[in-house]
Amino acid sequence: MNTKFRQIIVIILYVVIIIHPLSSYAAESIAGKTAVLENIIQDNEIIKLLNSFAKTYKTGDIDAYMTFFTANVLENGVNTLDKIKADCLYTLSKNVITVYEFEVSDIKNLGTSAIVDAVYNKTLVEKSKGDSFVTRGNVRLKVTKENKQMRITAIDYDNYIKNDYIIGPEDVIEVSVWKSPDLSTTIMVRPDGMISLPLIGDIRANSRTAKELKEEIERKLTEYKQDPVVSIIVKETNSQAIYVTGEVARPGKYPLRSETTIVQAITLAGGFTQWADKDQIVIIRKSPMNPEGSRFTLKYSDIVSGKNMKANILLKAGDTVIIP
Repeated sequence: MNTKFRQIIVIILYVVIIIHPLSSYAAESIAGKTAVLENIIQDNEIIKLLNSFAKTYKTGDIDAYMTFFTANVLENGVNTLDKIKADCLYTLSKNVITVYEFEVSDIKNLGTSAIVDAVYNKTLVEKSKGDSFVTRGNVRLKVTKENKQMRITAIDYDNYIKNDYIIGPEDVIEVSVWKSPDLSTTIMVRPDGMISLPLIGDIRANSRTAKELKEEIERKLTEYKQDPVVSIIVKETNSQAIYVTGEVARPGKYPLRSETTIVQAITLAGGFTQWADKDQIVIIRKSPMNPEGSRFTLKYSDIVSGKNMKANILLKAGDTVIIP
């Protein structure tokens, strides 16, 4: 066997022994990465999951309701699956569920899992009297995905949620950059949720806390300024407002600067006119998951008499109160 022929054989063996396993490993690695990428949770998938969850609760299908949870589910950090099921059964036995919805405020996507901060709204109608009332609260959900199946694996309520103010359109904010008056400004958040700042241009302020916006501006300014120090002050909270219309003395838009009940809202609007139907107060509440809005009726006489104090609900930004 001549030398040249032996060299060809060596090269072929090198390709078979070395290159082939590496190419197989690379193919497996790529396939593995592709599988992981396919398993990443998308925001719209979470919205669909919560819609399905709410619909199942609304129809009272307990078995379907429980399929959303895995075996290690926690509610308020202590409740087991059996406890959640018992609570759900008790609620359904006492009331007819008319509305149950989640309004997502933030999704922290971690890949195959996500942390979801949201607000839940649940409108109940008492079977015995037909009176309606609303319960509402903050909720933190942990959503996981495995083999294209999504599950809610943890639910932690208000004590786990930060109550920082969320900036919205028409809010006026003051942006101060230390030792840089030319970069500091007071500006209103546009209807699209954006603000325009010197050097960095447009930046999203909507749905962020002052701290989150501060950190984003500092990060963008590092391209132009060494160790920028930014402070954010919310000067006017115009995005948080309610609307009171109909038979009240002063119908209109009212800023929601603190917790406001339905009775307080009517007081802000100057009280009822002499023609008001006090026991047919209508609340319209919209959300990202229900843009057409939920509509329910309250009786003012039940509130002032103490018969149904739950009807004196806390209003939320965007609520419309109609006094016929």
